[in-house]
Amino acid sequence: MYAIIQTNFNGIDALTIRTDYPKPAVTPNDVLIKMTVLPVVPTDWKRESNPNATTEQLADLPRIIGVGGVGTIVAVGDNRDPQLLNQRVLVMNPSGSYSEYVLSENPNFIFPLPNIVTNESAAALTAGPGTALTLKHEIDQSTARHIVITGANSVIGLYLLQMLQTDSRQIWPIVSPNSQTYFQQQMPTIKAYTAEELPTIEADSLIIDIAGSVPLLDQLTQYFPHNQIVSIVLMHADFNQPIKFVHEDFNADDYRHFIQQLVTGELVAPIDRTFPITAIKTAQHYAQDTHSRGRVLVTF
Repeated sequence: MYAIIQTNFNGIDALTIRTDYPKPAVTPNDVLIKMTVLPVVPTDWKRESNPNATTEQLADLPRIIGVGGVGTIVAVGDNRDPQLLNQRVLVMNPSGSYSEYVLSENPNFIFPLPNIVTNESAAALTAGPGTALTLKHEIDQSTARHIVITGANSVIGLYLLQMLQTDSRQIWPIVSPNSQTYFQQQMPTIKAYTAEELPTIEADSLIIDIAGSVPLLDQLTQYFPHNQIVSIVLMHADFNQPIKFVHEDFNADDYRHFIQQLVTGELVAPIDRTFPITAIKTAQHYAQDTHSRGRVLVTF
């Protein structure tokens, strides 16, 4: 079967496309999923060049890349619900998802999809709204009157802003000049700002850092001197003032809720280009090197 294999830490171009990878055998506790659509997420290319890029223990090589995607269950083990057969599902598989078939043992890692939810929208839930929800919890717990969001045009940023629609505080989405038009197309009722357009705000502020740019944070702390910083990228050692680093704490119920929000339209998945699995290197370079215009996907 097809599989995208990482054998070293030499980056994207060192990935190996295998066509003869062994198809996994189904045990009583497994379901076998034929994959269809996979997201390209930043942790993929970070792990491909740095064994310490994430807290997960993924330095053992070779390994199949990827953390999730969408497919159809084609075989069900004796100890699993037989009604799962032929169901289209979103699957989280931190041990690797970029293979033609994925074996899933954890029932909390598969999510049946309603007919109205497309494969592409479901795949774009990987590494997006879960992190955004973590950031929303930080905002909900803060008494700051001003909320500053760097990387507001990113996939996580757009998910977060959708979750903050009912927040009555002043939201300051920060984007680069190159991303202003795209941002306004995605969020037409919310004004975006470049750092140079900001006024000085003396009131308490919470800076939500998605971009991970130290120079940008340096600028923002001048405009918002009474600040707290929460980042999904940087830690305290990366900056000259305290930073609270947060990451997603996976919760299966959250993903069931995200899927229902896709059904109702409360949540819209930002999607950019789609590449064939054979162009995985091109897809990763595109996602890494261009301004975020939604989640990049690959298809089998």
